[in-house]
Amino acid sequence: MTNRALVVVDLQEDFLPPNGSLAIPDGRSIVQPIIELVTGTNLSQWSLVVATQDWHPANHTSFASQHGVEPLAELEFRHPNTGEIKKQYVWPDHCVQGSAGAKLESNFAKAFAEIKGVPTVNVKKGYLQDREYYSCFQDTWGLHQTEMKRTLVEHAIDEVVFVGLAFDYCVLNSAIDSADSFKTYVVESLSKSVTPENDSKTKEIYKSSGVSVVKEISDI
Repeated sequence: MTNRALVVVDLQEDFLPPNGSLAIPDGRSIVQPIIELVTGTNLSQWSLVVATQDWHPANHTSFASQHGVEPLAELEFRHPNTGEIKKQYVWPDHCVQGSAGAKLESNFAKAFAEIKGVPTVNVKKGYLQDREYYSCFQDTWGLHQTEMKRTLVEHAIDEVVFVGLAFDYCVLNSAIDSADSFKTYVVESLSKSVTPENDSKTKEIYKSSGVSVVKEISDI
């Protein structure tokens, strides 16, 4: 029997239109179909359901406001230990710990809390001030590991299915890290991009990293 985990990435208000500070185009359209994956008879296909959250301090280094520049500027960041330089984008303030924007979308949060008979885990990322996190497994330098991999191993997971936001950032980087240890899928119809015009290029990155992108959940 295959043990399959569903990972719902960052389905948080700040990533959802119309009011999110970093709203992803059409992001709210995937909420109800994702809820349907964890309710009714659909729930039984999962051995574990994980919901991830960006969880930033108010002075997080990924915020443009901390650098005196406009959002989406590309800045140089220094490795905390080695001094290596990496260019990364900075963003509007978003998903600040305890804020309304950091909350999981309310209908999904209710469905997630009401799951019975299948283990659930909430994994937070981005809470260390001095580094960016796109992956729910680790920071962009690969220094700090979240509990994500340990959780999957403890539940004897064989396959991981990713949905959520955003297809070209946090879903992408999480799936790439997952594929190092697990058979990994991303459901394209249940994920949206910050830059959807680049989806073809994004899918090439998935492919080269060993991640299977499927159109619908039924294609797995």
